[in-house]
Amino acid sequence: MNIQHLSYIEIQEKLKQNDVLLADIADALEVSRSHVSHIARGNAVSFRVAKAIALSLNLEVSQVFGDKYANQNSQGRKGRVKRKAQIKDAILNNKPVPTPSMA
Repeated sequence: MNIQHLSYIEIQEKLKQNDVLLADIADALEVSRSHVSHIARGNAVSFRVAKAIALSLNLEVSQVFGDKYANQNSQGRKGRVKRKAQIKDAILNNKPVPTPSMA
């Protein structure tokens, strides 16, 4: 399913209505301003940044970015820490790395 999304210009206009700059989002997340801009333009993918943009617009991520993040796992860094530990454990014990669904 392809859900409609906002264009970069629409995101900018709506942020302006809420008196929010992409730079404000970047500063809050401690990422570069260009990274936030790339996400808003659809040129890169980051659920964390997309969620922050959506929150700044008082919208759901799907209302801003369509279905681009529909299957996104929102565990963030904590989820990666667990997964990395599983990978490390398997490799160090000479075992196959389990698939994410097995983990």
